[in-house]
Amino acid sequence: MAAKYITISKAASLVGEKVFILKQWEEEYSDFITIKRDEKNARLFTAENIEFFQKVKAFKESNMDTQTIKQLLQNQKTTVPSSAQEASDVTELHETLLKITSFIESQEVQSMLKLDERLDKLEKNVVSSVSEKITETAKLQTEVARFEFSDVQDMITSLAVTAEAERASYKEEIQVERELAQKKTDEREERFLTFVREHQHRSERMKQEQKSGLGFLKQILSFAR
Repeated sequence: MAAKYITISKAASLVGEKVFILKQWEEEYSDFITIKRDEKNARLFTAENIEFFQKVKAFKESNMDTQTIKQLLQNQKTTVPSSAQEASDVTELHETLLKITSFIESQEVQSMLKLDERLDKLEKNVVSSVSEKITETAKLQTEVARFEFSDVQDMITSLAVTAEAERASYKEEIQVERELAQKKTDEREERFLTFVREHQHRSERMKQEQKSGLGFLKQILSFAR
């Protein structure tokens, strides 16, 4: 092997990445780089190849997506800048990164990043409050039902000792009382279910607002990049 070529393992060490990453980038950016192979089909890397992968790594570390990197490589391929222009571009890129970092570290952005934590805490408080309310409501309904059942049971016991002739006249009244008691129970159950559904709707709305806030943050960060 000529001295101007190095193996992929040595190239990976110089770039500071794993071997499989270089293979992945070779395939991903095949329009911009060609790796020479020896008679055993082993990759032979040149200094230009190393420089290319180091450039790709710098772009990746700047959180650029693949399409943006390809566009930058295409622009560099069609227009080869002078050394002075390259230095200017590097300085401009550095200043841009500093601005992005300053923007991300600003109090406004940090406050937005904490939105998720605040919403989670608020949701837990709401759930806890609703759970306590449901527990209190359930206890109250149980007590009311117990008293109503006790009243009906007392009425039935009283009627058990009543003469047979009098029982017939009370049957219709008993049925009405039972229907009223059932109707009241059904109404309480419906109010209880309505309360639970409203809580669920509020929880879903809060989650949607949370997602909208995070989506807005991502748009801001994407615009800043």
